[in-house]
Amino acid sequence: MLGNHEVLWTLWEVSRAGTYAAAAARLGITPSAVGQQLKALEQSLGVALFERVGRRARLTPIGEALIARLGEHLPALDAALEEAAESERAVRGEVSVGGPWPFCRFWLRPRLPLLLERHPDLRLSVRFEVASLLTRGLLGGELDLAIVGTLPEAPGLEVRPIAHEEFVAVAARSYLRRHGTPRSARDFAAHRFIVFDADLAMLGPWWRAAFGPKEPLPTQVVCRITNLDEMLALAEAGAGITVLPDYLVAPAVRAERVVALKPESGRRSLRHPRGTIWLAWRRAAAPTARFVAVRDWLLEGAAAT
Repeated sequence: MLGNHEVLWTLWEVSRAGTYAAAAARLGITPSAVGQQLKALEQSLGVALFERVGRRARLTPIGEALIARLGEHLPALDAALEEAAESERAVRGEVSVGGPWPFCRFWLRPRLPLLLERHPDLRLSVRFEVASLLTRGLLGGELDLAIVGTLPEAPGLEVRPIAHEEFVAVAARSYLRRHGTPRSARDFAAHRFIVFDADLAMLGPWWRAAFGPKEPLPTQVVCRITNLDEMLALAEAGAGITVLPDYLVAPAVRAERVVALKPESGRRSLRHPRGTIWLAWRRAAAPTARFVAVRDWLLEGAAAT
């Protein structure tokens, strides 16, 4: 019972106020609750701490000795607890965020300056990784928040959608002059492709949206390279066709370094293949003010777009 800060503070307030009612008013509880706490404390100690004199509660010698010791430590302890609580209420300290570089360059970068301006004591640690390493970093406690393009299946994570990206097939004009501009699924299947990985990320969803799930995926993969910027660079150099997010290829299309390819298909409802971008964090993460400020800022920014 002596380890219960609330009971000891009740004892301290009764010694200062002189009555249970006055102490209860200062503590924001009922007089009966004060009496029950002190009775339980006395039973735990096996001694009487107060004696009733009329309506007032007077300390016994043992109670006076205990109060004297509490006076040396309790206010400082309460101040330390308040300071610790305040530190968690203030948006102060470091929050670590991870995500894929191309998307973060487009989506995260413009959101950070105002966040840092709003919270001057906030410190951000940002790193760029593929989705598997970001999920591992979250689960291992190395990251507080992660932006991922693949829905994490780990049960210990919370996820919220924050954006969608539309996939576009592009190729350089020099490549198209040599190999022709494809239109149908058969045309595209005869071409050379630059892909992200063996799972045909981006290319697979784009292909199924354009030609349907029954059409076999293309097999002429000339390069697998796990970097979106390098995929685009190879396409610009005329190495083949690649499928990338629209925000990444838009500048190259405007500058005519590549051409956006539009397949001919009767699947009108699926002409815009899209991927979902997620914000993820540990379900058991401590809801500190700094963590909540960054998480909610990203979620609110997503809702506004």
